[in-house]
Amino acid sequence: MPHFRRTLTALLASLLTATLISLPGCGGGGGGSSPAPATTPTGGQRLALCTGDPVRLDSAPGAKQSGGCVVHYTQSTADPATIARFGRADFQRRYLVYVPRNLPNRAVPVVFVFPGAGASAEAAAFYYTQTRFETLADRDGFVVVYGNGLPFVPDNMSSSAAPLPEGGYFQGCMLDHAGEGIDVQYVREILRQLDATAEVTVDPKRVYATGLSAGGGLAFELALEAPDLVAAIAPVAGLPFQPGGDWQMHCSLHPGHGQVSIAMLAATADPWIAYTPGPSLVFPTANYPGMEPTRDAWLAAMGITTAPQTTPFPDLVTTDAYEPLAGMTSSRITLSTYAAGSSGAELWYYQALGAGHWWPNPSQIISSLWPTFGKTNQDIDFADEAWRFFQRHAKP
Repeated sequence: MPHFRRTLTALLASLLTATLISLPGCGGGGGGSSPAPATTPTGGQRLALCTGDPVRLDSAPGAKQSGGCVVHYTQSTADPATIARFGRADFQRRYLVYVPRNLPNRAVPVVFVFPGAGASAEAAAFYYTQTRFETLADRDGFVVVYGNGLPFVPDNMSSSAAPLPEGGYFQGCMLDHAGEGIDVQYVREILRQLDATAEVTVDPKRVYATGLSAGGGLAFELALEAPDLVAAIAPVAGLPFQPGGDWQMHCSLHPGHGQVSIAMLAATADPWIAYTPGPSLVFPTANYPGMEPTRDAWLAAMGITTAPQTTPFPDLVTTDAYEPLAGMTSSRITLSTYAAGSSGAELWYYQALGAGHWWPNPSQIISSLWPTFGKTNQDIDFADEAWRFFQRHAKP
């Protein structure tokens, strides 16, 4: 299992990086090319705590990149296992924050968006979600924070598998630690910094987290180790960390983990993170727990025993499944909603039939990467779904 964890992180970083720099309309530059010069962001307000502008990623002319600003700071940890793993106690961290110019003068929600391995905060904003969360924030009045992993290449990563500019790695429950993982502490510090500014008042009852792949794994880790912090999470094709069993790994269970509401999306043609128990196409020796068993483990922790209400979404795009992997040409999404159980939390389960390892949105990834990742479902924009779910939940 330890070797698999290292290999998983390495390969995810390598191929997710390749995907990010090859998206439609994102130019032909490779991962080693220099990013365009930073420019003053437009759209959101620049907070006093910001120390820089976002990296401008390769894109078609005029494409809308993040209108946020970047915060740099030093994070310190006293966790012996983390210090032993990285050989240091202090880490340079960064995050990208978007604050609407029309932010209400009251306590507001915060939505965290986490990228996959090797990707950056800017990639989560632009390549994954196409700044849709920023549009929603302008409309409904909340703050968006795009996280960045630690800037350390995992074990067994080849030198050719360089991350995106400013890219990092969330290892979640795979990283040995005591108490709370270093990235859980990172999220706590970001909220503290935001709440200390004169421009933002964080509503502590409405903090949410979403993310893709390893970023979805961090969302699960927050539910396990920081249930006092997050009201709801929405992992997409996430590393399936669970409350108990082998896939709890190094994460600890904190009181209240079953009170965090979850909207999780699982893709049946995901070649990276297997939908069914056992290996995936990319990791033939892995022992994934399966996405439905992961759902069921969380349902049990929430005390949910009732049957779900299941609703299919309209199949708006009939060419969004990669047939050699999916066995079909059209991807379809079905939503199963479970009523709140004894813990008060509810779970929504999105089954993306025929979809691959990507964030569902209206734009398809480049065709040369379909054999590696499959296609993304184009019937929904999951940013809208995540925010719709988040709005239903606040901590008591």
